[in-house]
Amino acid sequence: MARRSPEETRRHILEVAGDLFYSRGVRAVGMDLVISTAGVANATLYRQFATKDELVTAYLVTRNEHWWQRLRESATAPDARERIRALFDLIRQDMTVPGYRGCATLNITSEFPDTDHPAHTAAIAHKTEVQAWLRDQLREAGDPDPEDTAGKLMVILDGAQVLAAALGTDAPGDHMTQLAEQLLDARLPAAR
Repeated sequence: MARRSPEETRRHILEVAGDLFYSRGVRAVGMDLVISTAGVANATLYRQFATKDELVTAYLVTRNEHWWQRLRESATAPDARERIRALFDLIRQDMTVPGYRGCATLNITSEFPDTDHPAHTAAIAHKTEVQAWLRDQLREAGDPDPEDTAGKLMVILDGAQVLAAALGTDAPGDHMTQLAEQLLDARLPAAR
Protein backbone atom coordinates (compact mmCIF):
# COMPACT_ATOMS: atom_id res chain seq x y z
CA MET A 1 0.00 0.00 0.00
CA ALA A 2 1.36 3.40 -0.97
CA ARG A 3 2.11 5.83 1.83
CA ARG A 4 -0.10 8.86 2.13
CA SER A 5 1.27 12.36 2.05
CA PRO A 6 0.72 14.42 5.21
CA GLU A 7 -2.15 16.23 3.48
CA GLU A 8 -3.74 12.94 2.38
CA THR A 9 -3.34 11.60 5.91
CA ARG A 10 -4.99 14.70 7.33
CA ARG A 11 -7.93 14.37 4.92
CA HIS A 12 -8.26 10.65 5.71
CA ILE A 13 -8.32 11.26 9.46
CA LEU A 14 -10.87 14.07 9.04
CA GLU A 15 -13.09 11.86 6.90
CA VAL A 16 -12.99 8.97 9.36
CA ALA A 17 -13.42 11.21 12.41
CA GLY A 18 -16.20 13.12 10.68
CA ASP A 19 -18.15 9.95 9.94
CA LEU A 20 -17.75 8.83 13.55
CA PHE A 21 -18.58 12.24 15.03
CA TYR A 22 -21.68 12.63 12.87
CA SER A 23 -23.03 9.10 13.35
CA ARG A 24 -22.26 8.66 17.06
CA GLY A 25 -21.85 12.17 18.44
CA VAL A 26 -18.56 13.87 19.22
CA ARG A 27 -18.61 13.17 22.95
CA ALA A 28 -19.14 9.43 22.34
CA VAL A 29 -16.05 9.14 20.11
CA GLY A 30 -12.63 8.94 21.70
CA MET A 31 -9.33 9.53 19.99
CA ASP A 32 -8.48 5.82 20.32
CA LEU A 33 -11.54 4.96 18.21
CA VAL A 34 -10.52 7.50 15.56
CA ILE A 35 -6.99 6.06 15.53
CA SER A 36 -8.13 2.46 15.19
CA THR A 37 -10.83 3.19 12.62
CA ALA A 38 -8.50 5.35 10.53
CA GLY A 39 -5.75 2.77 10.79
CA VAL A 40 -3.11 5.30 11.78
CA ALA A 41 -0.59 5.41 14.58
CA ASN A 42 -1.12 7.58 17.65
CA ALA A 43 1.80 9.78 16.65
CA THR A 44 0.35 10.24 13.16
CA LEU A 45 -2.97 11.46 14.47
CA TYR A 46 -1.45 13.75 17.09
CA ARG A 47 1.01 15.16 14.57
CA GLN A 48 -1.99 16.29 12.53
CA PHE A 49 -4.28 17.25 15.42
CA ALA A 50 -2.73 17.99 18.80
CA THR A 51 -6.05 17.68 20.67
CA LYS A 52 -9.53 16.33 20.17
CA ASP A 53 -10.86 19.89 20.25
CA GLU A 54 -8.59 20.73 17.32
CA LEU A 55 -9.83 17.65 15.42
CA VAL A 56 -13.49 18.44 16.10
CA THR A 57 -13.07 22.03 14.98
CA ALA A 58 -11.21 20.99 11.81
CA TYR A 59 -13.95 18.43 11.07
CA LEU A 60 -16.68 21.06 11.34
CA VAL A 61 -14.81 23.69 9.33
CA THR A 62 -14.04 21.15 6.58
CA ARG A 63 -17.61 19.86 6.54
CA ASN A 64 -18.96 23.39 6.23
CA GLU A 65 -16.50 24.23 3.44
CA HIS A 66 -17.83 21.21 1.52
CA TRP A 67 -21.38 22.33 2.25
CA TRP A 68 -20.69 25.77 0.77
CA GLN A 69 -19.15 24.13 -2.30
CA ARG A 70 -22.29 22.03 -2.77
CA LEU A 71 -24.46 25.14 -2.43
CA ARG A 72 -22.37 27.07 -4.97
CA GLU A 73 -22.75 24.18 -7.41
CA SER A 74 -26.52 23.92 -6.95
CA ALA A 75 -27.53 27.58 -6.48
CA THR A 76 -26.51 28.85 -9.90
CA ALA A 77 -29.83 30.29 -11.07
CA PRO A 78 -29.78 33.94 -12.12
CA ASP A 79 -32.89 34.52 -9.99
CA ALA A 80 -32.27 35.05 -6.25
CA ARG A 81 -35.51 33.31 -5.23
CA GLU A 82 -34.42 30.23 -7.21
CA ARG A 83 -31.06 30.27 -5.41
CA ILE A 84 -32.90 30.29 -2.08
CA ARG A 85 -35.00 27.35 -3.28
CA ALA A 86 -31.78 25.56 -4.21
CA LEU A 87 -30.59 25.92 -0.62
CA PHE A 88 -33.79 24.37 0.72
CA ASP A 89 -33.63 21.62 -1.92
CA LEU A 90 -30.06 20.83 -0.85
CA ILE A 91 -31.08 20.49 2.79
CA ARG A 92 -34.14 18.47 1.79
CA GLN A 93 -31.88 16.06 -0.12
CA ASP A 94 -29.62 15.72 2.93
CA MET A 95 -32.63 14.78 5.05
CA THR A 96 -33.33 11.77 2.82
CA VAL A 97 -29.87 10.23 3.22
CA PRO A 98 -29.90 7.08 5.38
CA GLY A 99 -28.38 7.80 8.78
CA TYR A 100 -29.36 11.48 8.71
CA ARG A 101 -28.70 12.92 12.16
CA GLY A 102 -29.57 16.53 11.53
CA CYS A 103 -27.34 19.51 10.92
CA ALA A 104 -23.78 18.75 11.98
CA THR A 105 -23.29 22.39 12.89
CA LEU A 106 -26.29 22.43 15.21
CA ASN A 107 -25.15 19.14 16.71
CA ILE A 108 -21.82 20.75 17.59
CA THR A 109 -23.50 23.67 19.34
CA SER A 110 -25.47 21.17 21.43
CA GLU A 111 -22.43 19.09 22.34
CA PHE A 112 -20.24 22.12 22.97
CA PRO A 113 -22.44 24.79 24.55
CA ASP A 114 -19.44 26.77 25.83
CA THR A 115 -19.42 29.78 23.51
CA ASP A 116 -15.63 30.04 23.85
CA HIS A 117 -15.01 26.52 22.55
CA PRO A 118 -13.42 26.72 19.08
CA ALA A 119 -15.88 24.22 17.58
CA HIS A 120 -18.83 26.19 18.96
CA THR A 121 -17.32 29.38 17.55
CA ALA A 122 -16.89 27.73 14.13
CA ALA A 123 -20.49 26.50 14.24
CA ILE A 124 -21.88 29.95 15.03
CA ALA A 125 -19.72 31.49 12.30
CA HIS A 126 -21.21 29.07 9.77
CA LYS A 127 -24.79 29.76 10.82
CA THR A 128 -24.10 33.50 10.66
CA GLU A 129 -22.68 33.12 7.14
CA VAL A 130 -25.72 31.15 5.98
CA GLN A 131 -28.06 33.80 7.36
CA ALA A 132 -26.00 36.54 5.66
CA TRP A 133 -26.17 34.62 2.36
CA LEU A 134 -29.95 34.38 2.70
CA ARG A 135 -30.19 38.08 3.56
CA ASP A 136 -28.18 38.97 0.44
CA GLN A 137 -30.38 36.80 -1.77
CA LEU A 138 -33.53 38.28 -0.27
CA ARG A 139 -32.26 41.84 -0.71
CA GLU A 140 -31.55 41.08 -4.37
CA ALA A 141 -35.05 39.58 -4.74
CA GLY A 142 -36.64 42.80 -3.43
CA ASP A 143 -37.54 41.82 0.14
CA PRO A 144 -38.41 44.98 2.11
CA ASP A 145 -36.90 43.50 5.31
CA PRO A 146 -34.32 40.90 4.28
CA GLU A 147 -32.79 40.62 7.76
CA ASP A 148 -36.10 39.63 9.31
CA THR A 149 -37.00 37.20 6.53
CA ALA A 150 -33.54 35.59 6.63
CA GLY A 151 -33.94 35.02 10.36
CA LYS A 152 -37.32 33.40 9.84
CA LEU A 153 -35.98 31.19 7.06
CA MET A 154 -33.18 30.06 9.38
CA VAL A 155 -35.74 29.05 12.01
CA ILE A 156 -37.65 27.07 9.39
CA LEU A 157 -34.47 25.48 8.04
CA ASP A 158 -32.88 24.56 11.35
CA GLY A 159 -36.13 23.53 13.02
CA ALA A 160 -36.89 21.13 10.19
CA GLN A 161 -33.43 19.60 10.41
CA VAL A 162 -33.76 18.97 14.13
CA LEU A 163 -37.20 17.39 13.73
CA ALA A 164 -36.18 15.29 10.72
CA ALA A 165 -33.31 13.82 12.74
CA ALA A 166 -35.49 13.25 15.80
CA LEU A 167 -38.53 11.82 14.03
CA GLY A 168 -36.88 10.08 11.10
CA THR A 169 -39.72 11.05 8.76
CA ASP A 170 -40.12 13.11 5.62
CA ALA A 171 -42.76 15.38 7.16
CA PRO A 172 -40.36 18.03 8.55
CA GLY A 173 -38.67 18.39 5.16
CA ASP A 174 -42.03 18.70 3.40
CA HIS A 175 -43.21 21.27 5.94
CA MET A 176 -39.91 23.15 5.67
CA THR A 177 -40.34 23.56 1.93
CA GLN A 178 -43.99 24.62 2.24
CA LEU A 179 -43.29 27.16 5.01
CA ALA A 180 -40.32 28.64 3.16
CA GLU A 181 -42.43 29.08 0.01
CA GLN A 182 -45.25 30.70 1.99
CA LEU A 183 -42.83 33.13 3.60
CA LEU A 184 -41.20 33.98 0.27
CA ASP A 185 -44.63 34.51 -1.33
CA ALA A 186 -45.54 36.90 1.48
CA ARG A 187 -42.28 38.83 1.47
CA LEU A 188 -41.10 39.01 -2.12
CA PRO A 189 -42.65 41.05 -4.90
CA ALA A 190 -44.75 39.01 -7.33
CA ALA A 191 -42.85 37.83 -10.39
CA ARG A 192 -43.45 40.07 -13.36
